[in-house]
Amino acid sequence: MLRRTSLRALGFGISLAATATLVAACSSSSDTPSTADSTKSSASTKAPAAAPSSTASGATLVLKTAKGSAGIWLTDPAGRTLYSYTKDKGTTSDCYDACAKEWPPLTTTETVTVTGKYTVPSDLGSITRTDGTKQVTYGGHPLYYYKGDAAPNQIKGQGAGGTHFLIGPIANIMNGTKPQ
Repeated sequence: MLRRTSLRALGFGISLAATATLVAACSSSSDTPSTADSTKSSASTKAPAAAPSSTASGATLVLKTAKGSAGIWLTDPAGRTLYSYTKDKGTTSDCYDACAKEWPPLTTTETVTVTGKYTVPSDLGSITRTDGTKQVTYGGHPLYYYKGDAAPNQIKGQGAGGTHFLIGPIANIMNGTKPQ
């Protein structure tokens, strides 16, 4: 009798464990931030692959923030730092040809979302470049990568040429005069 009860308990335990495993495997986890943390804009995105000049389409690009010695700045999902260019005229990009090879624009084909402390989702937008691609903007500033930033959260482009600066989460150009 004791043996039969033990076997039933063991069978019940195995069934319970299998059910828990199945439920965990089948439940969907969402990487999409809550609406309290993010908002989607009508802009669409192209997130870069390993090389700054290459892009991949088909996924939502979630802009994030990073924090370091320079303050808090925007990054892409992989932690690649985003910059502004002070020679841009308003929301018109002035970075083409050699400039765009060194400072590839963050271009769009899908939806753009922003998360992170102090971010302002309504600041997201896009502009149309002369080649017809859509470039992501934040606070009216077209966004760029720096090809010299090889690893996540690197900021080697900060202040380069006195024209390229980190962009902060409140759409401020971080020119070094007052870090956040």
